[in-house]
Amino acid sequence: MNTSLSIFARALATENISFAFDPSAETASFDVKNRHLILPVWKVSETVQTMLIAHEISHALWTPYNESEAILAEAEKEGYNKNVLQRLANVVEDVRIEKMMKQKYPGTRRDFFLGYREIVENDLFGFKNMDMDSLNLATRLNMHFKWGVPGFMDIPMTDEQQRIAEIIDEVETFKEVYEVAKMLYKHPEMEEIVKKAEQEMEANGADGEKIADKIVDGDPGQGLGKHDGEKYTASSLVITGLKDYKKCIVDSDTLLAMYEENAVRCHDVLNMGEYREFVKDSDAFVRQLVMQFERRKAADEIRRERPKQTGMLNLDRLHQYRTHDDIFLSKIIKQEGKNHGIVFLLDFSGSMSSSLKDCFLQVLQLVWFCEKAQIPFEVFAYTDVNPMYRVPDSKRPVRPDSKWIESNRGEEARSCPNRMLYEDACLVNLASSRQDAAKRERLLAFLYGSYVTRNSNTCTPYCLHLHGTPTVEAVAVASEFMKEWVVANDIQIPTIMVVTDGSPNGIGVQDYNSTRLYYHGQEDGTLTVVNEVMDITYRVNWNENKDRDVSNTVIGTMLCALREKLNARCVGMFVGGNNFHENLFSGFCLSRREREMGYNDKEIRLKGWSAHPRFKAAKESYADGALLVHPDIYPGYDAYFLVKTPKIVKDEDAIVEEGNFTKVKNTFVRTMAKRSCSRVFLTRYVDIVAGQPLNKGVDALYGNLGKK
Repeated sequence: MNTSLSIFARALATENISFAFDPSAETASFDVKNRHLILPVWKVSETVQTMLIAHEISHALWTPYNESEAILAEAEKEGYNKNVLQRLANVVEDVRIEKMMKQKYPGTRRDFFLGYREIVENDLFGFKNMDMDSLNLATRLNMHFKWGVPGFMDIPMTDEQQRIAEIIDEVETFKEVYEVAKMLYKHPEMEEIVKKAEQEMEANGADGEKIADKIVDGDPGQGLGKHDGEKYTASSLVITGLKDYKKCIVDSDTLLAMYEENAVRCHDVLNMGEYREFVKDSDAFVRQLVMQFERRKAADEIRRERPKQTGMLNLDRLHQYRTHDDIFLSKIIKQEGKNHGIVFLLDFSGSMSSSLKDCFLQVLQLVWFCEKAQIPFEVFAYTDVNPMYRVPDSKRPVRPDSKWIESNRGEEARSCPNRMLYEDACLVNLASSRQDAAKRERLLAFLYGSYVTRNSNTCTPYCLHLHGTPTVEAVAVASEFMKEWVVANDIQIPTIMVVTDGSPNGIGVQDYNSTRLYYHGQEDGTLTVVNEVMDITYRVNWNENKDRDVSNTVIGTMLCALREKLNARCVGMFVGGNNFHENLFSGFCLSRREREMGYNDKEIRLKGWSAHPRFKAAKESYADGALLVHPDIYPGYDAYFLVKTPKIVKDEDAIVEEGNFTKVKNTFVRTMAKRSCSRVFLTRYVDIVAGQPLNKGVDALYGNLGKK
């Protein structure tokens, strides 16, 4: 992460441009159309980095994209090769905009001077092996203004070349830039260079353009950014946000309207009795948990209270001044507690079908707890939902065309290279503290019929059908939602809880050629995640994070942004089934290095992972309902749990009709223990609100890893 440079760039540009490091880039660049700044990964000082930023931001401020395109189109009609002309114009434009930058921000004069000097001193462009006499006119002029004028290098110039340099130095307007570029294009010294560049572009297309760049520019930066034998294969991902994120959310009132319409069409009668029976069964447990929470909160408030002397004499104690120091009036100072709130994301992918019922029952109890404790809450299901199914039938056109569907899709805020595509990712609001209590009860009763009693005549809206697992996109949409939600509800400690049972989908991105593909990273180099939703950039070194795939790594950076910007608590839960087996242990309790060591261990090869010294403790922890996952596997979370398929244990399960006292007692104790661990979602959240450490137990399993 390098936020200081991104802030510096945006401050100079006076614009919220996107910013990314790209180790595969040979030099810095700025996309004047998409407003995207790329910096290479060089072993240089911060002065050189700020110099590069200042130069590229000069383009952002004074190189107009639309005017450039218009001039190039007109020049092409006149017979110029626009690609070659543009490269010659860049030589002139660099001189003009750097002068303007130094005038607007005088402090950058020092950065330009020291930065260009460091490039020469470190020989980053390989100047020592360069034949100065063989340089073409464009390259000679470029080097003259950057290193010759300040006196860092001796650039030999003929009288004619010096005359052209003086013309370039006097350029003031963007129109004049192209007038001089046309002069260079037709200059006798550039005739052969221009002809050769045109031939390469005509013969090799896009590859020819890269070759033409080196022909025109003289390739002064050959090997730059990959010197000293280093190899970079990383890239960037830009999370632009959405123009209207609400189009990716089906709100609770809309969902209720869908259920109501479907009930009429399917002649379905909502069975409120079944739902209310479960409410009644859970009421005692939820109230008990609320009472425990209130007691913990009260105890915490008492600890926060402290007496403070006012400085005013207590006249009733004044006569004791010889024997007592406490002769002043005092008052109790009480520090206010923190306002909590929770956003719960529940995976509605196809693989969740077997565990969705029990997960939903736990969600219901979490909702009732938040209601009674007066904690703002939002429960979202997330999956892939076609835009035409995000509105009730009554609001949907009879024959929706592609334009209508696209207009109801969450469109990215802007187009830029390597931007993440949200596509059909959608959050469905199952329960919300913002909704009217009566409507919320009715909606939850419909959901209870869909996923618990599974009545044959219950018509579940299509938006709740189980599809893919767009966890990355869901967290991005939730981030936009939470930015507004925490302000509206005055929440000081928001919690985001993500429950899933599988790996996220691949991340769809738009590359430089505006094609769609699935983005996947390498295990060497650096991934730069530009999170424009939270206005923060993170860099991930793959060599240090080999346990992580790209999707979970990107999720981790977004959760870190929520923690940094909103003071959020981030909890993850992976539903692992009823039984703990060796695949779960190796996948969730061991880092890659530990797995590699295990493969070379003779005993483990013979007996399997059950022979690992950590296996027994992990299995016992899993039997209690939740096991802390190895801290290196899922980045960004305060705690990530591997949980058993959660089963709700009812109070009547503790009743034994027949048997002696010992049998009755043991059954009751065993059932109470099961009940406490069967509400894993609710139990973990109560710990968060009560201020309990989320990663307790990490040290017992993984040593000191949890303290990193």
